[in-house]
This record gives sequence, C-alpha cells and structure tokens, in this order.
Amino acid sequence: MELELEKERNLFKQTTIALAAAIDAKDHYTQGHTSRVNKICEEIAKQLSRKNKVKFNEKFIEQLDSASLLHDIGKIGIPESILNKDGPLDENEKKFMQQHPIVGATILQPIKELEPAILGVKYHHERYDGSGYPEGLRGDQIPLIASIISVADAFDAITTNRPYRKGLCEEKAIEEIEKASGTQFDPEIAQAFIELSRERINPAK
Repeated sequence: MELELEKERNLFKQTTIALAAAIDAKDHYTQGHTSRVNKICEEIAKQLSRKNKVKFNEKFIEQLDSASLLHDIGKIGIPESILNKDGPLDENEKKFMQQHPIVGATILQPIKELEPAILGVKYHHERYDGSGYPEGLRGDQIPLIASIISVADAFDAITTNRPYRKGLCEEKAIEEIEKASGTQFDPEIAQAFIELSRERINPAK
C-alpha cells in the first residue's frame, strides 16, 4: 500500500514538473523562472521555520511545492504576442496578462488534491496593501502560500533580464524587496527572505 502511494505521489510530482516546463517553453523570457521560484519558496519556508515564526506541516510544504511550480500555469491562456513582447506592455495587454492567475486557478480546479495549492496560484499577485489583483485582498486576507510565492516571484522577475531592461544584481533586488515590505509584501515573509539572502551573500565566518 505504501509503495502504491509513493508511486502515485511521484507520478503527481512528475506531472506537475511537466506542466511547469510547458509554461517555461511558452514564455521565452522567463526560461527557468518556475524552478527558481520553486527553490526560493522552499528556502523561505525553511527560514520561517528556523526562526520559529511559523511551523509548517508536511502537507503545507507539498502544497507550496506544487503551487510554486504551477503559479504561472495560467500563462498558457495568454497569447504569445503578449508573453514574448519586446517591450513594456500597454494598458490593454496588462489587463490581459492580469487574467493569468484566474485562468491558472480555473485550469487546476478539477484536481482536488491541489485545492490548497490553487490559493497560491490564484493570489500570488495580491499585494499586502490591497492594491494587487485579481481580488484586491490585503494583509492577512492573502493566503500564506500566496504571500511566499509573491516574494519569490518578484525577486526572480527583478533579477531577470528583459529586452527593454536589465535585471538588477542580487543585492539591489534584495533592497527592492525590503522597500516594498509592508506595501507589496507581507513584512514577515519579506524579512525571512531578506535574512536568508543576506546570509547567503555574506555567510558568517
């Protein structure tokens, strides 16, 4: 029985990774984005646990893993002309792009095992001050799983080169996350990310 459950878990994980690869294949400018966000989310969760700020059970970690891999699955429904545009998006294109969290949640809705992960997919562009999308949630209204993905997603976006702008170096990107703590990001999540990032850059001797 345990062997069968392990096989099912492995198959589910492999399917999730395959779906994530499909997103990266469509969005040429963010190759590797999904796997990087996934790794950062894992590190943030560990940092929060290490600092005794939050205790996560195994189920939450599994759901965070799935949600971070699938957070951009809704981009499958966005035209490639928008995804791969060689310049900033205009207002109409931005509105179209902002549909991807809802599209992603709709795609994943039939998979019961992903119900908690869908919260991360749907709400990872909400902002702590309520100015995000798709629903304008604020503060503790935003699911924790989405708040973690939000920081990881933003950091990778800030450090990624685009045709119309060069990505920031890691130190500058960390400063941007720090500036947006309490407005764009949950302060506790942002602080955990900043701590682990600075520990990595300047490890204690």
